[in-house]
Amino acid sequence: MNEKLLWAKRLIEEKTEGKQCLQIGWDDMPVVRMTDDCMVGLYFSLKLNRCSGLYDCLVKGYIRTCGGYNPGARMKDLTEECSRIADLVLQIEKAEIHATEEEIQEFCTLIKKEMEQSNEKDQNNKLCGG
Repeated sequence: MNEKLLWAKRLIEEKTEGKQCLQIGWDDMPVVRMTDDCMVGLYFSLKLNRCSGLYDCLVKGYIRTCGGYNPGARMKDLTEECSRIADLVLQIEKAEIHATEEEIQEFCTLIKKEMEQSNEKDQNNKLCGG
């Protein structure tokens, strides 16, 4: 298992206090899932580098809120969230994460298992009135 990918996954969850996490997207590759109240999002992808044959980790931050006038408290919250995501992006960029296709498949299998366990837990909570 690629330790840097696992580190990035844990770091995303930790730095966003669980509001953003890696899940498997429609193309069977990791994507960031986030709660609706996130004002700043994280873009995470693994792209094949045709020169090296490895997958390179690309991360970016983006602001999810639309324009408009906001009170000072909301602007302060947005600024703090931007700062947290900027720090997160810089940390992951600095790690220079690269992985083989096999490592990506293993990483995605781990995420899928976690998603299935979470879905089962949610279903059990619904059935038990939780």
